[in-house]
Amino acid sequence: MALSAKDLRGKLVGVCVSGGLDSKTVSKRLVEEGVQVLAFSADLGQPDEDDIQNVSKRMATCGVETVIVDLKAEMAEGCFDVVRCQARYDGGYWNTTGIGRIVTCHGLVTAMQKRGVQVLSHGATGRGNDQMRFERYTNVLAPSMLVYAPWRDPELL
Repeated sequence: MALSAKDLRGKLVGVCVSGGLDSKTVSKRLVEEGVQVLAFSADLGQPDEDDIQNVSKRMATCGVETVIVDLKAEMAEGCFDVVRCQARYDGGYWNTTGIGRIVTCHGLVTAMQKRGVQVLSHGATGRGNDQMRFERYTNVLAPSMLVYAPWRDPELL
C-alpha cells in the first residue's frame, strides 16, 4: 500500500535531497502537512555543485535541517569496480550513474538509521528508473524502513 503524507505524521522522515526545486517543494509540503522532516544529501564529488554546503543553505529556506553525507571515497571505489568490470552502456559511456545510486542509497540509509529515521522519502519522478532503484535498495538495505514516493501521492500534490 502506498503511503500518503498523512501516514507520515508522527514519524521521522528522511528526504533524499539535491537542494533543487523538486527537493524543496517536497520538503516544504511535508513540513506544511505537519511531518517531521530531516533532509539528507550525498556528496559524491559531483562537479555541478561548487560547494556541497549550498544544498543545506537552499534547504534551510524550507525550514529543514540537512545532513550532508560524504560518500566520495565510496563513489570512487564503485567507479573503479565499473572500470574493472568494463561496465558500459552498449559499449559507450561508463555505468557510473547506476553505481552512484546504490552508493547514494546505501550511504543515506545508513546515515538515516543512525538518526532514527523511520521513512525514506525520495524525490524521484517517473522520468526514469530512479524510483525503483531507491525503493528496491532501501527494501534490501533496511527492510523495516518505509519508503515514501511523494510524486505518487495525490494528497501531497
